[in-house]
Amino acid sequence: MSNNPFSIEMTTIGMVLWNPTNEDFEMQYAGISLMMKAGQKEAFAMKCAMHLLNAFGQRGLTSLMHGADEEKIGKEAIKRNLDFKTKQVVEYNQRNENRKAMGLGFLPPTETLKKYAIELGLKLLEPYQVRDEERAGIAKASVENEELKKKLASQEVEMAEIKAMMKQYFATRPPESPEPEPPKSEVRVRKEGKWVKE
Repeated sequence: MSNNPFSIEMTTIGMVLWNPTNEDFEMQYAGISLMMKAGQKEAFAMKCAMHLLNAFGQRGLTSLMHGADEEKIGKEAIKRNLDFKTKQVVEYNQRNENRKAMGLGFLPPTETLKKYAIELGLKLLEPYQVRDEERAGIAKASVENEELKKKLASQEVEMAEIKAMMKQYFATRPPESPEPEPPKSEVRVRKEGKWVKE
């Protein structure tokens, strides 16, 4: 006898469910948790069986009817299970690619997803990492940046010295006499800082 409360004796009308996959299914029906271990077969009341098939059929849960080709049904169910796992890994990678393109954070994979990827030999996208070429470019830019900072600091010192010399020069220089204005009889205009005849 099973621990599942909705499992039934073979004399009652129901349906036999089979989990031919390599993973255990934790399911719920009418607010009660049910478990079907990998490889387990169990008869359930019809409504419960139909609900569980609708929810877990894509993951490989299948029904067994009297006289059915169990080997063929098992292979089809396992293929559905593998397709489901592949789809989960591919969609996870696509979501993270989209998030990366939008500048959003990385979504870490669940333990189940990691197991799926290992089982299928698929690669899960990892958080964005700087590639070696980018690291080299960043290092070169940092060195150039430091050199430019040193040159700029040196130029600032030189500019300060030039300003000090200019202040000293203007402080010790005698004041210039203003340029005389032209006689009133001649009409002259100022061009490029000098008086010229018009």
